[in-house]
Amino acid sequence: MRTTEVLFEPGRQDIVVTREFAAPPAVVFAAMTDPELIPRWWGSRRFETTVEAMDVRRGGLWRFVTRHRDPADGAGTPYAFWGVYHDVVPGELVVSTLEFAMGGPGRLQLVTDAFEPTGDGGTRYTNVSLFQSPDDRDGWIPTDMDTGIRESHDLLDGLLEAVR
Repeated sequence: MRTTEVLFEPGRQDIVVTREFAAPPAVVFAAMTDPELIPRWWGSRRFETTVEAMDVRRGGLWRFVTRHRDPADGAGTPYAFWGVYHDVVPGELVVSTLEFAMGGPGRLQLVTDAFEPTGDGGTRYTNVSLFQSPDDRDGWIPTDMDTGIRESHDLLDGLLEAVR
């Protein structure tokens, strides 16, 4: 099974995520930029995601809202995320912002998603989230976000198997 690596290096203001997928970069890129597919993998198993906006082009806006699936976890509470696309190279690169509506440390990030061929028909995906400061970045660590990222990537991996 493929694994997702999430790096929180002390004193830095970024989080680096890497994962290899057994699908070509164009297919992984498409799954990560298709508003119909996003709800099937984004936000982990614990959340249901709604895509309210997703205009994948330079200057385009995106907005996702997640809610806990389990009522005991506060199912009705919406968690909104949004941003602006700054650069989009189909099958290769997406640069965007990500802002968390609830505010707090680390609510604004500059995100780079890179899709590189692995040589065996797969993709090495690298996500770098750059925060305004190490303290802003460190505010995300106790949220268990790394578990959510890994779960999302496992769901994406399953989706990629189904659409190939």
